[in-house]
Amino acid sequence: MESNPTVMSRRLIIIWLVFVFTLFFITAYYCFHKNNPVLLIASEITIPVLFALTVWIIDRILRPYKTMSRSVNMLREGDFSSTLVKTGNGDVDSLIEVYNSMISQLREERLSVREKNHFLDLLIDSSPMGIIVLDLDEKIMDLNRAATRYLGNTGGKFKGMHLSMVESHLAKAICNAEYEKKQSVALADGRKYLCVRLFFMDHGFRHPFYIIEELTDEIRKAEKEAYGKIIRMMAHEVNNTIGPVNSIMTSVVSSPSSFIDNDREEIISVLNVAIQRNYQMNRFMQGFSNVVKLPAPEKERMELNSSLKVVADSFLPVLKTKNANLVFSPDPSNPVIIADRSQMEQVFTNIIKNAVEAIGENGSVWIATTLKPLAITFEDDGQGIDPDVSDKLFTPFFSGKPGGQGIGLTLSQEILRNHGFAFTLTNRKEGGVIFTIFPGTRN
Repeated sequence: MESNPTVMSRRLIIIWLVFVFTLFFITAYYCFHKNNPVLLIASEITIPVLFALTVWIIDRILRPYKTMSRSVNMLREGDFSSTLVKTGNGDVDSLIEVYNSMISQLREERLSVREKNHFLDLLIDSSPMGIIVLDLDEKIMDLNRAATRYLGNTGGKFKGMHLSMVESHLAKAICNAEYEKKQSVALADGRKYLCVRLFFMDHGFRHPFYIIEELTDEIRKAEKEAYGKIIRMMAHEVNNTIGPVNSIMTSVVSSPSSFIDNDREEIISVLNVAIQRNYQMNRFMQGFSNVVKLPAPEKERMELNSSLKVVADSFLPVLKTKNANLVFSPDPSNPVIIADRSQMEQVFTNIIKNAVEAIGENGSVWIATTLKPLAITFEDDGQGIDPDVSDKLFTPFFSGKPGGQGIGLTLSQEILRNHGFAFTLTNRKEGGVIFTIFPGTRN
């Protein structure tokens, strides 16, 4: 139902137009029939005044509508910073008050949403959990820094790619994950992740996204505490046994005259073997203890080429017995890193030892250094990593070799992580293994 001001405005316009056109009609009639010059002059003066007055009235009437039209355009353009000035028309002014109140509320809500979105963006980007958002075609739409690091430290190059096309073992492991079902992923380099696939609604459509949490440090800490207790207990018991036994055997060997002459040499030989076995057991336990009691690295400038050559040359006699080859390709720029030389050479020794043991007769081992990117690569043409044990390679005391202690890769992983060096362990397409160390990158 129309308000009284609107009805009055319409009535005034109609009355005014009737009055103006009636006056024009009467003036024209008298001017035509009476030939009255005074009336003609008066009409010539009155008509422009009435015309101007009519224009002013129409402008006064149209002004509120122009105001409302401008407000609609500002809303269409998303401009919430301007308000409208009252026109003096009570009906229109009430609408302007509602509009100004609505604009003020929209402006505050829009600012609040922007601030919350900015805070959410900062929170997601700095989160230690990886977040990958996919579009409707299951392609990567956005990801935070943690997810980028988990997938391979290559910046934003993943956007627009399907997860199955990303050159990352983690991406290929989770690309077909089921919704709301947590999935544990263990990679060959010892890293472990917990992943879950969820979705959020946007304009009525489901957008999938992944949340990835790295469990490597937590699991490694729990494992270290667990096997640390075992090792301390084992070392205590073994040392309690070895000490007295060695003392007795050493006394017997130093006083052989107490034995029967006929059995003396045999008994001495047996006791010497027992002593050597005890020393071997001691070294065996010391190897386990090193995993737990690994000292902090004492870093210094270290020339990779010379250090690798010293370690590689120590395996030449073993390679010769297998009629195998070792190819060393050092970078001519002679890369230098800051690291603990003795610990890193222990890592090199463990990796080359595994490679030499993996190859057969006439096999090959390749070692190379590069500066851009800074990397050390070890390759062999052995049988490669069995998929059934790939997720256990860095588990303490696990070994895929008969009689292996299972501490070589565990110790190497511990040293590299203490240095902050990233590394990868993958199978070669041609057969064998590639172990790559990135001294300038963190995992």
